[in-house]
Amino acid sequence: MKRKNIPEWVKLQLWVKSAGRCQFKGCNKPVWYNGLTLSEGKFCEVAHIIGSSKNGPRGTEESEELQTDFSNLMLLCKSCHNEIDDHPEKYPIDLLRQWKREHEERIEIQTSISEEISKSTVLQLAVNIGERFVPINIEAVKKAMFPKFPTDFKGIKIEEQSFDRYATPQEWQTFAETKIKRKIQWCLNEGIDDLKIKHLSIFGISPMPFLMYLGNCIGDTIPADIYQSHRNIDDTNKTWCWQEDQNSDISYYISNEKKGVNDKVLLKLAISDYIEIDKYKSLISDDCSIYQITISEPSPHFLKSKKQLEIFSYEYRKLLNKIQAEHGKQCKIYILPAVPVSIAIECGRVILPTKDPEIYICEYYPYKNGFKKVLQIN
Repeated sequence: MKRKNIPEWVKLQLWVKSAGRCQFKGCNKPVWYNGLTLSEGKFCEVAHIIGSSKNGPRGTEESEELQTDFSNLMLLCKSCHNEIDDHPEKYPIDLLRQWKREHEERIEIQTSISEEISKSTVLQLAVNIGERFVPINIEAVKKAMFPKFPTDFKGIKIEEQSFDRYATPQEWQTFAETKIKRKIQWCLNEGIDDLKIKHLSIFGISPMPFLMYLGNCIGDTIPADIYQSHRNIDDTNKTWCWQEDQNSDISYYISNEKKGVNDKVLLKLAISDYIEIDKYKSLISDDCSIYQITISEPSPHFLKSKKQLEIFSYEYRKLLNKIQAEHGKQCKIYILPAVPVSIAIECGRVILPTKDPEIYICEYYPYKNGFKKVLQIN
């Protein structure tokens, strides 16, 4: 039976709703030019989800009826069209319908964003942790920000692959002040390409002291979204996406484990791991005080939603107020962090420049007496 001709208006609709890109999931190739030679032309084919004939790939009794139906058509590059028709068992009807729907919904969201929407400036801090340096996946950054913010951006990138975590406290301080504080202050004051920064989207993989220092440099005077890297996710492009469908109910437990009379206060943040006394006994003095914020079962995997981060921020700020009320503004707080990266950044952000006492961050050295003070952040 002769195949029906697809009306031009249906082809136009398909081109518009696909934005002229291949709808095969993960391809997204522009099909109006050759990516190798850059020659312009028509480098696509219209593919049928339910085959154009019942004897063809994915053919059914509905094949003839749906030959020209928009809902049954996909715009594909020639390679992807061959792929789905040569291996129909790998690409069943429901899967292709899902890919078409997801692609068209993504284009609709992106093209409906108002030109007046505030753009977010991406801020990346990536510093090696010991000998391991983990770059931040920019595609995962775009995925995490979408659809709240447009995904074409210029941003702030602070990167160091060879910092010596066994450096002296002075070397920690110098790195923080010259590599982090100086750049953040310049960008916030001068903007990027002469455009003032109105909002920040923050992504960090770094030793805890630098993440907290970064948060303090930013403060709470500029709106910001902090993102969290999640493990054990099948789609690596979603590693920075908040999992808002997760249960956000969580209780943070605050305790005063030791009451002292001097101005030294140890604050344990035991969220990602337990912090037992053997990890910080070198910091303890007879008359210091020890406070702790923890959860019922500390784990690096527990933080899933922004709501959990907001609850922590509230409880942490309350505890800082309590410590100052009980020990005075002249006390010195030593933070022992075992927290996810987003909580570390938030810990720095909520510190108030004129209200809070001096705060020092400690780094954990498992083979050198545990926690050691390395960086003053305010």
